[in-house]
Amino acid sequence: MITLFLSTKQIFTRAEEITILINKGAFIDVSGKVNDKVLLLESIANLKYIKDKSIPIQERALSLRPFQEKYDFLMIALMDKDGFTSSSLQGGLADLSDREYFKKVKTLKTNVISDVIISRTTGEKNIVIVHPFLDSEQNFDGAIFISIRLSDLISLKNSYGPSNKGYTTTILDDDMNVIAGDFKGDYLQLKNNLINNNPSGVFFKKRNGDLHFIAFNKKELSNWYIITDLNISQYFFGTLASTLIVIFVFVILFLMIFKSFDVNKKIEIQPLLDSLNQDYLSGTYNRKYLEEYIKNYFKKEKLENHKSAFIILDIDNFKSINDELGHTTGDYVIKESADKIKDIFYENSVISRIGGDEFIIFIENIENDKIIINKIKSLLTLMNTSYGRDEKNVKISASIGITFTTNNNSTFIDLYNEADTALYKAKEAGKNCAYISNSINEPIIKLN
Repeated sequence: MITLFLSTKQIFTRAEEITILINKGAFIDVSGKVNDKVLLLESIANLKYIKDKSIPIQERALSLRPFQEKYDFLMIALMDKDGFTSSSLQGGLADLSDREYFKKVKTLKTNVISDVIISRTTGEKNIVIVHPFLDSEQNFDGAIFISIRLSDLISLKNSYGPSNKGYTTTILDDDMNVIAGDFKGDYLQLKNNLINNNPSGVFFKKRNGDLHFIAFNKKELSNWYIITDLNISQYFFGTLASTLIVIFVFVILFLMIFKSFDVNKKIEIQPLLDSLNQDYLSGTYNRKYLEEYIKNYFKKEKLENHKSAFIILDIDNFKSINDELGHTTGDYVIKESADKIKDIFYENSVISRIGGDEFIIFIENIENDKIIINKIKSLLTLMNTSYGRDEKNVKISASIGITFTTNNNSTFIDLYNEADTALYKAKEAGKNCAYISNSINEPIIKLN
């Protein structure tokens, strides 16, 4: 009996740990994707011609079409301070001053995510992410927004833990409406009695004869709750053991099942922790990890003594891979591209996929710029290839933007914006090349 109760306590302790970790994994994944879109929107908003009011708003809006197509947004649009809006789709003017997201961004003067919008034509769930423009006196002076499919932002397949059995992950809005997933609990009770305005937490509950741990995290920008509901007995044992955990009547039978499923075997938490830092598709680090790594780098390094490189790589023609050869081939291209990057940058480097076909390479303690240039040339050569299926053939290459750490770019955002500007210039130069930001020598690196 002592063994029984000690083991039961272990089960509950581990169940709580795993519920929290699965929920944290989902939260990081969803938050990372939201943050990626916000960062991308801010980068587009910082382009000089986008804010140049000497250019008609319709013309500026239409110039955003390449970004819409590259990132597969439903649209990108510019709004003036009165809510008149021009999009990358049509370039006309529409009055959106009555939209809640416009009222909110005008009042708060900060990034805003709209409530879920149901498309009248497709029935798809969409959201709008809005970034404000402020004048020199910090008054609201218009905005830029992107409209995206919710499915592009959230893909809940219960893939955040070591098993896909016995738990569900759901996203609810502030009114407990389901945005994604399938939470079976009492939404109102969850709202009023359990979450109670706390940004995160975990609680234990008995429901329908089963024992559950429920963990939650709140994404502040969107006011979404990420909920993980783990059925303890189903997760560890399956349906049969539910009764055995709730009522300890058949002790011998319980011990036999207990031994059969080897609950005493240690559940490894570290692999799950490690997985929270990784991009599931490419096997590289995710953006959250890279941001934290660079933040810590600037805390410990004196930049006058160390020089590091921040590199953004974008796969040219990747959209055609997905459109013509299918997303399975697209996934393969992402994985193979990641392997090529790892083959070249295997020392003093942190490699991250931050979304879509975009990779970042952060290289520390560079002794000679020529080493980086030679590695970039090798990578451009490896990336210059083609993929085919059913007599269809799509050629890809890479465009690369490079910047180096200085005393003027001491944050992830600083480095990203500089390298992203360089990436844009590489694309303007014809793609299949690299551009070095603020280079005193020839900024373009091309294959001979």
